[in-house]
Amino acid sequence: MTVLAMSQYLSFHARGDAAFVWHGLTGDVAEMSRDILALLLSFDPPRDDAQEPPATLSGDQAREFTGILRARRFLVQTTGQRRPDEMSPLLAGFPRVPRGAVFQRKGEEVAVYTRAGKALPLDAVTSRLFLRCNGERSLGQVLADADSTALEPLLRLARADVAALKILAKPVSQGGVQLNAAAESTMPYPEIPDVRLYAVGGPAPTAKIDEDATFASLFAAPHPSLGGRTYAQAMADELRRRGAFDGAPSPFQVLSLGLAMELPEARVETNIARVQQAESYRAVILNEIGAQLGFSDGKNSGLLRLVADAAEALAPGGVLIVADYGHPKAAARPDSVSFADLMTQTAQSGLRGRVVPLWEVLDLDVNAQALSTTRASFPALQALFAANGLALTRRAWLRSEIEQLAQGKLDLSTVHGLQWAPLSERAMGLSPKEFWALVATKSPRTVH
Repeated sequence: MTVLAMSQYLSFHARGDAAFVWHGLTGDVAEMSRDILALLLSFDPPRDDAQEPPATLSGDQAREFTGILRARRFLVQTTGQRRPDEMSPLLAGFPRVPRGAVFQRKGEEVAVYTRAGKALPLDAVTSRLFLRCNGERSLGQVLADADSTALEPLLRLARADVAALKILAKPVSQGGVQLNAAAESTMPYPEIPDVRLYAVGGPAPTAKIDEDATFASLFAAPHPSLGGRTYAQAMADELRRRGAFDGAPSPFQVLSLGLAMELPEARVETNIARVQQAESYRAVILNEIGAQLGFSDGKNSGLLRLVADAAEALAPGGVLIVADYGHPKAAARPDSVSFADLMTQTAQSGLRGRVVPLWEVLDLDVNAQALSTTRASFPALQALFAANGLALTRRAWLRSEIEQLAQGKLDLSTVHGLQWAPLSERAMGLSPKEFWALVATKSPRTVH
């Protein structure tokens, strides 16, 4: 008989029906459904693994998933109701600091910054040990000249609220990172307040709404990659280039939802409910609002209805631009737009259009190196910069801009967690190549 216990170092998080269990000693994180979560919870208090599994799983399924949970240390073998030593077996593992961990090193002193935007100064011993964690030395080797009291403060850095340490099964040089799917994970989802209630169908925790997490907001201020323009100015330039305002006396009418347009020569309406006259708007902009408008029957139903209404409001020769997160060929999701469905709706509404990358519409230079962050690393970097007297606002920072901002105030070589990628790949936590635009026109009337 094998008695197993749920690890006492776990924290539980969720995004909708997907649960995420974080191991606070190893930094491992596993995504699982509610029934697997219920299986894990059934081992607290410890029990024989041969006992009846939760009703939603067959015996074979329970045995399979129990083996996986045990291999990843979410379940540990014990005797009776005693809690086993979970730290000592980790001495053979290989501690590594993930790339997204944010800390500043000043000499031999280290201050780690958390996703909550708080500084966590490490004591001298923990700092020294932490800097040795390169993924090649075993945990035992890292601790070689430290006493037994040093282990717990070091492993504290693997907890979900810090996420600055991972314990790998093999050295990095032998594929340790590739073997661990969570080796770089920072998993930003909120903690579940009552995990047992959640496992049987209770509500998921509510994530803090990030009001600035739009592509447009990253370019709200004039930006070098837009030639010194803002996102709204670039969108206005595209409308002019496509002839949306040709021959229209000022002030012409523009309908813009989701974007504060900068058009001094226009009367800009921001509420489609106030549109009273058909074919009276020279341009219609629907910017990153698809996810807010409803999803039903596998379609972005609210956005499709809005496109139909916008087509009616559009004057002959006018231009419609729908900019959003999605893909030309992918199916619709609640958080992602199907541009194929939009094209179909556009044609049914009498418009001619095509789908192009949003960066092309904006004439955005996507070749420069830009700051790449996650939901966890950005607030940590903000706190680190603030501690050095610098304001790291939420925008699409280029590497050259960060270097100029820090000049004379912050030695960037002391900062861990600054990651760079071409702007085509990452702008903060967003991927520009995943944003597209439907550009459509209503044919002008002709007299034969």
